[in-house]
Amino acid sequence: MVRVLVTVEPRIYREALARSILRARPGVEVKVVPPEDAEGEIALFRPDLLVHNDTALIPEVAIVGVPCRVEMLYSDSMDARVTADGMASRLGCTETCLIKN
Repeated sequence: MVRVLVTVEPRIYREALARSILRARPGVEVKVVPPEDAEGEIALFRPDLLVHNDTALIPEVAIVGVPCRVEMLYSDSMDARVTADGMASRLGCTETCLIKN
């Protein structure tokens, strides 16, 4: 089963993203936690995908074991950086409709 950890701020965004993911992919296990709990939850939950914002203070050593990440770039836009298999791409469209494909 694919595990997704959503830690974006504010809380309403976390919850909306989690619901959107579950609606698009009902078989996925989604967990929602505040950014300050992300490091510990990454170690316990071992997500396949981490959705977080770039202003969260998650140590790189905690994130390095997560195979796929979506980083919301709050510091300079509402774009997202998607990292998978060691390659990163910047997306200008961060609508959750992208997860259906």
